Amino acid sequence: MSKQGLWCLLFANALTMGTVQANCQVFEHINYTGSVMSLLPGQTIPSVGPAWNDRISSVQVANSCRLVAFEHDNYQGDRRVFANNTPSVGNLWNDQISALKCQCPTPPQPACLMYEHSDFAGQVLPVRGKLNSVGDSWNDKVSAIRVPNNCELTVYQHINYDGDSRSFGPGAVPFVGNLWNDQISSAVCSCR
Repeated sequence: MSKQGLWCLLFANALTMGTVQANCQVFEHINYTGSVMSLLPGQTIPSVGPAWNDRISSVQVANSCRLVAFEHDNYQGDRRVFANNTPSVGNLWNDQISALKCQCPTPPQPACLMYEHSDFAGQVLPVRGKLNSVGDSWNDKVSAIRVPNNCELTVYQHINYDGDSRSFGPGAVPFVGNLWNDQISSAVCSCR
């Protein structure tokens, strides 16, 4: 069995067990019937292989994804973008597709949250990535923090990541402590 065939078999098994979310699917016949091939978000297939070449007749997409279909291998020839479920690809494209790309929007990066007052009261400042200055309205006003899973928030005493710093792992901190209360001027939220 080829590497591509083995990968497709493993992927099909994972789909059956519900461990993988397929966001683009192509079907052998119209109205989503016949054999099905599923693609993950961001997956590209430069050649669908002899089993699927020029056999695709309908398309399903989910989660704001779109499927880009190409007439020839290696993304050559005419292309068509499917942004919605399509029960029939139409006469021109029926049994003409040889390469595929499943393009999905990048999910929003999680945000670390900094609160104006202890116990998560007052206004909230979301931090995504690097924030070299919390701005005049937030400077030295943070008292509580929430950090999402797989993230870390590093706060700094001064703007431009200067002065003393402290890092907070995932979880909720209802009060940053007397030393850090109303002292934060810049921050970095790093997520994996």
